[in-house]
Amino acid sequence: MGKNKLAKFGEMETFPHVFQYTFSALRETEQPFPLRGKWNEFFGNNNPIVLELGCGRGEYTVALAELFPEKNFIGVDIKGARMWAGAKESFQKGLKNVAFIRTNIEIIDAFFASNEVSEIWLTFPDPQMKKVRKRLTSTRFMELYQRFVVDGGLIHLKTDSNFLYQYTCEMVKTNHYKVEFQNDDLYHSDFSDDKILSIKTFYEQQWIERGLTIKHIRFVLDKRSTFVEPDVEIEYDNYRSYNRTRRGITEKNMGESLNFESAQSMVKKALKELNWDINPCGLYDPIAYVLSLGGKRIRPTCALLACQMFADNAQEAVYPALALEVFHNFTLLHDDIMDKADMRRGQPTVHVKWNDNTAILSGDAMLIKAYQLLAKCKADVFPAICDIFSQTAVEVCEGQQYDMEFESRNDVSVAEYMEMIRLKTAVLLAASLRIGAICGGAKEEDAKALYEYGIGIGLAFQLKDDLLDVWGDVKKFGKKIGGDISCNKKTFLLINAYDKANAEQKKELDRWMLAETTDRDAKVAAVTALYEQLGIKDLAEQTIREYYDRAIVALDKVGVEKERKEVLYQLAYDLMYRED
Repeated sequence: MGKNKLAKFGEMETFPHVFQYTFSALRETEQPFPLRGKWNEFFGNNNPIVLELGCGRGEYTVALAELFPEKNFIGVDIKGARMWAGAKESFQKGLKNVAFIRTNIEIIDAFFASNEVSEIWLTFPDPQMKKVRKRLTSTRFMELYQRFVVDGGLIHLKTDSNFLYQYTCEMVKTNHYKVEFQNDDLYHSDFSDDKILSIKTFYEQQWIERGLTIKHIRFVLDKRSTFVEPDVEIEYDNYRSYNRTRRGITEKNMGESLNFESAQSMVKKALKELNWDINPCGLYDPIAYVLSLGGKRIRPTCALLACQMFADNAQEAVYPALALEVFHNFTLLHDDIMDKADMRRGQPTVHVKWNDNTAILSGDAMLIKAYQLLAKCKADVFPAICDIFSQTAVEVCEGQQYDMEFESRNDVSVAEYMEMIRLKTAVLLAASLRIGAICGGAKEEDAKALYEYGIGIGLAFQLKDDLLDVWGDVKKFGKKIGGDISCNKKTFLLINAYDKANAEQKKELDRWMLAETTDRDAKVAAVTALYEQLGIKDLAEQTIREYYDRAIVALDKVGVEKERKEVLYQLAYDLMYRED
């Protein structure tokens, strides 16, 4: 982190109207935010409160506060170095109706009580084209906003993104929100001189100069208990907004602070640059194919993020990160053969598209290529990360062996299941973080703490997957609910159900599990009902929370500034509350 950024963070601490409460800070205090429900005491009046979420430099917050002294304005963002500009300007101007909160928008309801906010401005948020739940105008956030916005409060969206604007219009239409204003080319319309809408931020001016049109919609947020996500196909934006370009693997770009999405984009770009167009094609084409099928790339992304925590340049972890992803896909390729799986990420598996022998040999080549990529790291860290990589590879194989053995056993314990998923799922994620940290120059105790963090979120992730397979929303989960039940898979849910069931309930479980043929939907419904009778969902959620808490405790121990750890606190939260 540069000295200039550190100086800004230091100055932010001195501003009386700035509150810095990230995920980690709220957790450390273990106390409610002190001004929640008491903002009138802070401002010294009962004037309406207006939020700007994702306020960036705070230009809109400050400008609105100057225009409307009879209202109170609060800017919210996670980027403290950006927020510093608006915080300092408002402080120097002596504006008494301005405040700033540096936090994660996902927990914004922790700062405001019911009916405490009258309006929300969303000024040029990230469109999040591939992640509905992260869009600030999604129904997920509408449900969140209504917890503290007055009934009949206003939501304003101002954006350069055609995609986000169209999505928001569809969301508003589908949920029957009342629209007060709507314009898809603001500065070429009769409304361009409106004193509010004519406020232009630094980035907005850049977009206008590039010829992009600015859109605006204002709608009324009324209280309701159900929400409907729009089921429409919307064309992605074919441009990248100012300062949203994908970063390449260069020294210049790697010096910038990465969030999860930008690190993920770097991994995807680096994977595309790997050359598999070599002979014999029969060996390498399947490798190119399986790597092209997509995926979240969580493991290599975590390696880059861990490296960045200890170094200003994550470049050192790029090749080890690629090694981890190639290795992970090698395991999937061989798993598909053993499981006789026909599809992987919606496409035919390698052994189906080619044959078993090709899949085995190409998988073997992937493992070797993974080690070659790993060896491109700095010489002084190679022995350490090679040992970790090799030990992890063996453990993943051990986990797969346990998983296969469990298929023919009816006495699998909860402890055995947890050890299996630790080996099969969690250790590779944990190793990715540890390897990335070592590449960044981390101390051994910090690298080990990150490993423990990875184990915690890896176990929580797999248990969440078990839970979503039964109680997930099929549209969000991406596959038919009840797959584990229908194939009698030993999961945390099923094992605990047998442990807790009485004789009659065990008999009912056996009837469904041992039946040679049965109606799938009836089986899923019956077993789910038994799970609910036995409190299995609550038990699973409690256990997920325990592993999440262990992960956070481990992350707390890592000896770097909280700002550097924030992206991993956010990742843990996203995995904990994911719906897909």
